[in-house]
Amino acid sequence: MAIESTKRDITRMNEILSVLIKYGFGNFVNRDLRSKYKIFSKVAPEAKEYDSNTRLRLVFQELGTTFIKLGQTLSTFPNLVGYDMAQELAKLQEAAPVTPYSEVEEVIEDEFGKPVDEIFEDFTKEPVASASIGQVHKAFYKNILVAVKVQHPHIQETIATDIRLMKKVAPYLNNVDTLKSYNIPAIIKVFEKDMRNELNYTIEAMNAVHMKDLLKKDEVYIPDIYLEASTSRVLTMEFLDGVSLSKVFDAPDSDYDKKKIATMGADSYIKQILIYGFYHADPHPGNIFVLDRDIVAFVDFGMMGHLSNDLRDDLANLFIFISQGDAQLLTKQLYYMGIIKDKNDFNDVQDEIIHVLDRYYGAQFNDISSVMRELVESNVLKDYGVVIPRDLMMVVRTITMVYDFGNELDSSFNTTEILKPYAKKLVLNKFSPKNIERQSHEFSMDLDYISKKIPNSIMNLLNIVSDDGQIKLSLASNELDSLNNIFTRIVNELVLAIIIAAIIVGSSLILHADIGFKLFGYSAIGLVGFLFSAILGGVLIILILTRGNY
Repeated sequence: MAIESTKRDITRMNEILSVLIKYGFGNFVNRDLRSKYKIFSKVAPEAKEYDSNTRLRLVFQELGTTFIKLGQTLSTFPNLVGYDMAQELAKLQEAAPVTPYSEVEEVIEDEFGKPVDEIFEDFTKEPVASASIGQVHKAFYKNILVAVKVQHPHIQETIATDIRLMKKVAPYLNNVDTLKSYNIPAIIKVFEKDMRNELNYTIEAMNAVHMKDLLKKDEVYIPDIYLEASTSRVLTMEFLDGVSLSKVFDAPDSDYDKKKIATMGADSYIKQILIYGFYHADPHPGNIFVLDRDIVAFVDFGMMGHLSNDLRDDLANLFIFISQGDAQLLTKQLYYMGIIKDKNDFNDVQDEIIHVLDRYYGAQFNDISSVMRELVESNVLKDYGVVIPRDLMMVVRTITMVYDFGNELDSSFNTTEILKPYAKKLVLNKFSPKNIERQSHEFSMDLDYISKKIPNSIMNLLNIVSDDGQIKLSLASNELDSLNNIFTRIVNELVLAIIIAAIIVGSSLILHADIGFKLFGYSAIGLVGFLFSAILGGVLIILILTRGNY
């Protein structure tokens, strides 16, 4: 078995290296590799007709599923590989092999331990759709029409072999001067994790269930998942009687309310990103369906994005500052996020951002995604050491795709108008009682941890110093308690000051908003907030004055 595996690896490695040479990348295949795997291929004449980005796409396309998936992953790193290459790799089309029905039966029987007809009724022998990892068949499950996605046999072994070979080649490629900055081993590590998740249909099933729960009150639709009829290689879901978005693009305007579809789909994506922090990260037209009454439905939950609360808050600020065309606040936000590393570059980066914003603002600004894309993919920003986190890159990629399909459906489509209300809501939520309570709880946890660590840390430090023989100090237990109490009082007053500041900022935002009952022309809620913060401020001043300097 091991011999067969080794022989298969050698054959596949020979194929990979030969294809690289065929398309003009022979300079990356050094003598050791050529000798070890007996490579004698030459550059194909037609390869000279294409630029390097196109040739790389052709390499991935010819090498099949794993490399197509790798290329698609690289397309989400334009800040690393460059925008032109990312655009070219995004064109990669997944191969769609069709597995014979006899092999589909074997997969299902292996997974459930029983024949197909004991689980499903009227299981169609021909697939209704096929992709690189699996194919979909129609069937009935408990008298319900379902779509059964069955993984292609041996696809896991094929992908595992390719990733194993990628890891072997990666060190060689990483030693090439022009490739060192890409950190190829790290990219392959990320890719391996992505593929592990995508090959496990149980993860996709749970993603779909979670998304359906989040969006249950929205106008969009998520198909039901039948977990008892699903495994890591078989996924059973409700069959959607609709058409893919790609077909809606080409249909006459009279057949669909395209404006409604564009707005509904984009609204859902923005809500997933900013409100829930859990979003469908692969919004190509084949994964979006239109049902009766122009209802938008999502399928294929193998690739999902997860955003922390902090990143969602940061995104909300980015969206607002971009929509306002405020280069200074936008630059500050990127600095606070740690994306701009060197404060000395602040003014230069701000100037570059001003130039970007100036190109987009006209009579009506409706494409926030293009501004974000240019900012994160700008080679100019890269010159200042600005590195965009992958989580942010995936959001920008998703919003850009949403804008593209929205604009395809409706030429007047405006992402900015959809984004702004959710971004403002998220900013206001930072000052809600619930969020302040959560932040205070988190702060108190940190304080509790620090207060427990400080005495031991001080004693350890004193022990180290005294062992040196130069300084000898003694600190009684009651003095440590006194120090701890002073520190606790300081932090408590700091927490109170932060809460007062949050109430003041929140009240300022609410004061000028059209919210609730008005008093003297201003929101009564905002005025009450100011009054409450004034009272707390007075309490804080009294506490500080009465305690003196501790």
